[in-house]
Amino acid sequence: MAGKPSAIDLAFADPVFRVTGLTGRSRGDVKSFFQLSDTELDRIAAGSWRVRMRPAWQIAVRIRNVGDPRQEKLLLLGIMVMIAVVVGAAQWLG
Repeated sequence: MAGKPSAIDLAFADPVFRVTGLTGRSRGDVKSFFQLSDTELDRIAAGSWRVRMRPAWQIAVRIRNVGDPRQEKLLLLGIMVMIAVVVGAAQWLG
């Protein structure tokens, strides 16, 4: 795990971000540079107890969801509808 850089380390390693104003690797520096709230930064960069380091594609999806949460909400709505259909079919058949 020590050899894998975090999303914040990767952003700080990008010379374009540093030239345009990213001053450090701290959470506060990243929040102010990208104009994120605590919640948005957590949704993008935080790992979990199962997955400490997220792959780049998951971080990209999280960034898109923070920018436009409609897709995430539509996915949740779709899952809820599928559950309701399965429960309804089970009750109708049973």
